[in-house]
Amino acid sequence: MKAYLIDPKKKTIEQVDYSGDFKQIYEFLDCRAFDIVRVYENGDVIYVDDEGLFVDEQHFFIHRNYPTPLAGKGLIVGTDEEGEDQQPKTSFEDFENDIKWVGDRVDVMSAAKLSPNDEFRHLFFM
Repeated sequence: MKAYLIDPKKKTIEQVDYSGDFKQIYEFLDCRAFDIVRVYENGDVIYVDDEGLFVDEQHFFIHRNYPTPLAGKGLIVGTDEEGEDQQPKTSFEDFENDIKWVGDRVDVMSAAKLSPNDEFRHLFFM
């Protein structure tokens, strides 16, 4: 199935082939543990590195439907009613429009000074 891999360091989003085996998520994200972030009502989610905030020289991205920046790479997949992974329902083009690059840790700290209520979206989306 197709999935979308976000790489904030390279500032790229690419379509990848995902087998549906959760072990492959570790490889895509280059992580030891991952978490899930719900970003669309249609069941599409982003897998992110659960320890991403602890990685040196980390880069971040933000999604239109999530209030704070996300650390490291992300993998967007769809989910069914039982929570099983499937191909995303959101188009690649729509997804590209819903992602903005935040930068590195210094950029996140600067944005935090402008967003005292932990809501960053207004800085990146009009």
